Amino acid sequence: MKRNQHIRTATVTILAVGFVWSPAFPGQESVIRPGPTNKRPTSRGVPRHFVTPIDWSRFKGGPREDKHLGQCRDLIRNCARYNLRWITKTFEQDPPGRRYVLARMNEHGIRPCTSAVYALAVIIKTRSFDEKTVGASREEALDRTIKLLRGTAKTHKVNGDPRKGWGDAWQSALWAAQLGFGGWMLWEHLDGQTRDALTKLVIHEADRFIGYRAPYWNGKGGNTRAEENSWNSMILTVAVAMMPSHPHVRQWRKKCSELMVSSYATEKDWRENTEVLDGRAVNAWLKGYNALEGGVVLNHGFIHPDYMVAETMNLWAYLAQPLAGRPVPEAADFNGALIYRTLVTRRWSSPPYHKPGGTIYVPGKASIYYPKGVDWSTHDVSPYYLIDVWAHLLGWDQDLPHRAASWMRLRAEKMLEMQRRHEDRHMFAQGEYDTYPGAEQWVMWCIADAYLALWLDAQNAVSDRSNRRQ
Repeated sequence: MKRNQHIRTATVTILAVGFVWSPAFPGQESVIRPGPTNKRPTSRGVPRHFVTPIDWSRFKGGPREDKHLGQCRDLIRNCARYNLRWITKTFEQDPPGRRYVLARMNEHGIRPCTSAVYALAVIIKTRSFDEKTVGASREEALDRTIKLLRGTAKTHKVNGDPRKGWGDAWQSALWAAQLGFGGWMLWEHLDGQTRDALTKLVIHEADRFIGYRAPYWNGKGGNTRAEENSWNSMILTVAVAMMPSHPHVRQWRKKCSELMVSSYATEKDWRENTEVLDGRAVNAWLKGYNALEGGVVLNHGFIHPDYMVAETMNLWAYLAQPLAGRPVPEAADFNGALIYRTLVTRRWSSPPYHKPGGTIYVPGKASIYYPKGVDWSTHDVSPYYLIDVWAHLLGWDQDLPHRAASWMRLRAEKMLEMQRRHEDRHMFAQGEYDTYPGAEQWVMWCIADAYLALWLDAQNAVSDRSNRRQ
């Protein structure tokens, strides 16, 4: 795919030009790992006053209907049916009944909550809620979502006990990004205190990356840093979209572009790639690499397709910036087309790879071939469905032997079939995905991303004409 070509003229509407995002600016950055001891610039003023709310009046028209949007709407409604029940079954309310009380401040205690808040905000604000399917009224869903948001925001260390709260952790920027994006979508429904708490934690987690040194794999060890850099870009994407006039916005933009480029950069990119993205050559952004040829990555000690498709976290810019009416950085989809081509066309011979060999994407099937096996679940196709949606919208499949739309349909049908097995419409039966406690919320996050992307595309929701590839 050549940058600055308008590849899918019929359907692509969430498009980017990077020169308006942020040119690189001079100066050396300090070598600082993010953490509570970093010295950060001070944000002054009432936190919520930094936020520019989404102008939902830009999206009043009904979206163009197509089969892909309809299938994804069915999926997210089923996810909402389960997760709204999960909230009330899992959490007690505080005595005034204003928030849910969270007990665990680790990944398994926070991330399911932030995933649910974000995904429920998507279905509520895109006017896609159906009371009969979901089994609750929109008002009930909004009330539970806001109470979960309040409870999660209150326990962040900037809003509560800094010794016991969550934050300043390896993955906390991802959780803050989800919570921040969900709260930003629900902004008009939040009281001032909740707005301040949400804004403070987003600023805090984004500011951790001012002066941060992006990590690289560089061929050493069994864990790429690709996914980590990709999820850390999310908080910067959200902060820039929410607070375009914040005094730190230039620093956030610059670091966001660096993390996006570095996440799935190959050694060849590091040494040779002079393509200019967001005002700087690719090899000038980089101090190493995180992916093998073709965007292949190692995690948990082996080639791991689940972590290749985590590139979709960089693509949050294609969701947040159109809602803000602002341009998407050029770096957002860096090497996305390369990764998708590898999934579809690269053949893995058996031996040395697991039987039966072949391509990771299996023609005519929803399932995935894992060359070295998988330690999560062979039943979860949601992240592959999500990258299929992006490949379809961004034209990554234009010259491939199989189109992304065919796999979108197959995987959506498979997931709908799995959901219909259960009255509450949860996805996984016992034994299908027992390795991760937040599996159902993870799936809803993937489907919410896919739905918001399809919904924006169906709305012709381009921020302005400069967002189109020329």
